[in-house]
Amino acid sequence: MTGPIWLLAWRSLVDRPRRTLLLLVGYGIGVAVMIALLSVGDALLSQARDRDLVAGGDLVLLPEGVDPAVLKVNGVTDLYFTIQQAGFVVREILRGPRFDRVIAAAAPQIDARQLYVRVRGRVVPAIASAGIPSLDAAAAAAGAVPGARDSARDREWVAPGPGALVDRLDRFHAPPREAGATWAEWDYFNFVDPATGVYGYLTILVGGEGRGGVLIRIKRPGRPVEDLTLPAVIHPGDLSEISANQRVGPARVENVGGRYHVTVDDPRAHIDLWLAPTPGSYLPPEESAGDTVISGYVVPAVRGWANGEVRTAGGRLRLAHVPAYHDHNWGTWRGVTWEWGEAGGPAGAILYGALHVAHAARGAAERPAVLFVWGPARAGGAGGFLAAFPVRRIRYSGWHAGPRLDGRQVSVPAEVTLEASEGTDEVTVRVRVRDALASLLPRTGPSASAAARPAPTAAFLQLRGFGTILGTIDGRSVGFTAEAAAETFVALPTAEARGTVERP
Repeated sequence: MTGPIWLLAWRSLVDRPRRTLLLLVGYGIGVAVMIALLSVGDALLSQARDRDLVAGGDLVLLPEGVDPAVLKVNGVTDLYFTIQQAGFVVREILRGPRFDRVIAAAAPQIDARQLYVRVRGRVVPAIASAGIPSLDAAAAAAGAVPGARDSARDREWVAPGPGALVDRLDRFHAPPREAGATWAEWDYFNFVDPATGVYGYLTILVGGEGRGGVLIRIKRPGRPVEDLTLPAVIHPGDLSEISANQRVGPARVENVGGRYHVTVDDPRAHIDLWLAPTPGSYLPPEESAGDTVISGYVVPAVRGWANGEVRTAGGRLRLAHVPAYHDHNWGTWRGVTWEWGEAGGPAGAILYGALHVAHAARGAAERPAVLFVWGPARAGGAGGFLAAFPVRRIRYSGWHAGPRLDGRQVSVPAEVTLEASEGTDEVTVRVRVRDALASLLPRTGPSASAAARPAPTAAFLQLRGFGTILGTIDGRSVGFTAEAAAETFVALPTAEARGTVERP
């Protein structure tokens, strides 16, 4: 400082000491605050570059709602979090066809998990982290253990065999005690023969309280639908909670190296089908639960191919490499309806679904409509998961008179249009309906006796047709056609309006 400045500062301190000291203290506080802010900014910048924070890779994928900043200090919001269906996320999404051009490697991590270890009669708390060595090394994960090698279970997680994957996906569930008679679980299969136009549905159903049944629907062009119901009693050991192998009365489902062998042996129906899922074309299990409704869903075969024979009173069907589909549902189904559809073939596949719960049952397990898209089969025959989009609109058009139920004419659509989008990506699905089956549905679930059941108020429609899928994902065009199926519900006309067509 120059002489005049020192002189002015000294005269100010002597003439007004209190004010000068107050100004000096304020200046000091301001400098301290600035230093603190600069330090915080430097710390944030360091964390943003910290390989430990992102497990050594370039990006970190966390469950929604977890704050990345607390990972460094083990904050409360990162306790016990998990990424649901991490295997599907790593194998089919991060390492799938959509991102294979930009993601070099992906490694799942379990970080700082609280464990309790029993040692010689004592329980010792411990903190453990884990990963898969080969994936850790490929992603340059900070927690990689030098020299570690994948175990057999690691290798099975990274690339499960077809049989192991089917058993992991497609197992039955123990119903909650409070579910009672409203609980139901079933394996569902459908197929269509494009050459002849014949299609069919097979449902192997387990209800509450040890009841079950096999439901068969076969539709041949120009002939009435053939419906068969084969009641069954469930015995101990019939159902498996660790594999896809199930037995319900005359029906058997067996997992043979990742292929399904489905048989029904009954005087009224003989079925011997083999269904081979397209590798990679599956949707992992998901369960949503509310106060009154539990709904679980898994699709082991979004697209597949069926071979075999179906023999009923209506005749014999021989199926040779025809399109087929398989899913598995479980939960409580009172007051539940849905909109659903699928289409699949060599060029691609889609699946959409929405679950609706009656007003009295809200609390609830409703699922908003979502569209899932798979691309064409890749090298080795594997399908490729591309995207999941929220459905913006489902429209049914071209309503016309369909089957008659309970003396009333049911309306059926000529076309189903679905529009889904997220950001700049969008996909439109159009299903041109060529045939429709209808069934009666009570407003609520099973009652104690047939006499006590309410009068049917809705019809359940099973639609068959041809789907056209067009859209854009990540700037790349997606387009293919395939055999398609869809399901929805429509209101029945009132008794006074029997013989007319009611537009839902």
